[in-house]
Formats: sequence, C-alpha cells, structure tokens
Amino acid sequence: MVSCKKLAQSLSAYIDGDLDHDLCCEIEKHLSLCRRCSVLLDSVRKVLIVSGDERTFELPMGYEDRLHAFLDSRM
Repeated sequence: MVSCKKLAQSLSAYIDGDLDHDLCCEIEKHLSLCRRCSVLLDSVRKVLIVSGDERTFELPMGYEDRLHAFLDSRM
C-alpha cells in the first residue's frame, strides 16, 4: 500500500493524471482510508483552482517589472 510520504511525492502527477494505472489505484485506495491525505489532496486542488483564475488576483501596477528585476538580480 502507498504511504503518506509516497502519496505526497506523487500528488502532482496524480492530479495531472500522469501516473500508471496500478499506482493510481493504490493512491485512490490510500485516499479512501487516510483522512489527512484526502484533506491534502482537496487543499492542493483548491489552491490550483484559485491560483489559476486570473480574475481572483489583480496584481498592482508595476509588479511584473519589479518581480523580473528582482529575479534578474538573483540569477
């Protein structure tokens, strides 16, 4: 059976549908038995929905320029 640690490591691929069938079935079995991992999956899905909706967050004027300047200075 999949451990909580293995599930956490595979969560992104599971959400994206990029896992083989057997591992996906093991993860789904684990999720049916583990409340903590079920909450983790639900939380990650909600964050992806909120962060993927450009209408949710309006960036301040000039933010993009400041972000790029900061990243350029660090790389």
